[in-house]
Amino acid sequence: MRKRRNKWYYDPNAYHEVVLSGSVMLARNFADYNFPAKLGAEDATKVVEELRGYTAELGAKMGGEYYSCRMEKLSNVDKDALIESHAITPSLKRKKEPAGLILSEDESVSIMINDEDHVHIQAIKAGYNLKEAFKTANIIDDFIDSKKPYCFSDKYGYLTSRLQDAGTGLHASYMLSLPGITMSGKADALQEEISRFDVNLKGIYGEGSKSAGFIFQVSNRKTLGMSESEILENLEQVTAQIVDIERRLRREVLKNIGLELKDRIYRSYGVLRYAKNLPQKDAMVLLAQLKFGCDLGIISVKGGGNALHKLMIETQPGNLQTCLKKTMGSVQRDEQRAKYLNEHLPELILTEEDGTED
Repeated sequence: MRKRRNKWYYDPNAYHEVVLSGSVMLARNFADYNFPAKLGAEDATKVVEELRGYTAELGAKMGGEYYSCRMEKLSNVDKDALIESHAITPSLKRKKEPAGLILSEDESVSIMINDEDHVHIQAIKAGYNLKEAFKTANIIDDFIDSKKPYCFSDKYGYLTSRLQDAGTGLHASYMLSLPGITMSGKADALQEEISRFDVNLKGIYGEGSKSAGFIFQVSNRKTLGMSESEILENLEQVTAQIVDIERRLRREVLKNIGLELKDRIYRSYGVLRYAKNLPQKDAMVLLAQLKFGCDLGIISVKGGGNALHKLMIETQPGNLQTCLKKTMGSVQRDEQRAKYLNEHLPELILTEEDGTED
């Protein structure tokens, strides 16, 4: 697959200090094939190739370049990079049966073929743009449906491999940066509270994953018994409340440990600038602390929090190896990650208070 440079997550105009991105995924199955769990290799290959055949037409319709491939043609490094930028699910990487992918040039649109369902249509937008993501996914959904009819029941809606996905087949989510909630020890209580509204708070890569760099994913639990607009509106309302809580707790953290926090943030900058060995976990924590400092106005760097979020993705194992165009073991990755950050960390914008004016 062709390497892509302009990624969805580097959009300074869409940057939000709490809401990193909004994404929508639609689960669909075709009426003329068995569901993936009972789909033979020959039919699975037919599904992949038939959908890949629509790539050029889809690109023309959407006004951009789209690429497609069979998943077995991608290296594990390529797959990891796509997971890290949230273009594909970890389950698609693990797929042993024939599977495929259609991807927009900026990776904001991905059509995963023969994952848990025949098709998972995903659209992702930087910042607070969930409805724009849904609009994009919906256009693609209608395009594919016009080519191949979906499994649909007047009673149950779209029929999916998992019962909990039936109905709309819609999974909507926001990726959130929550250092205030995390540092205040409120994450578990928040997760329990919002579950009453049929919403989950999960780790950075979804169900069963852990938070990294203060990043969480909030998503809908119900797909049946609610319309698409109701699901989106419910998630918007819950997210708005989380944003308010996060902003309040950020102010409290700054008030309570302001000097300690400022010291921690400047130390993070120093380590990122000069360290010679940085494991992924350490780099994520340091970059997240630096982003927190930028969002609070404690420290200022060129490109702001958006540039730091970009580095949080670029220095993860798959993306780092893709950027450097070489496969590396964990020890070499840690060395190269430190070097990459030494070279690409945005410059400080110093103020009079710091002793120098930029």
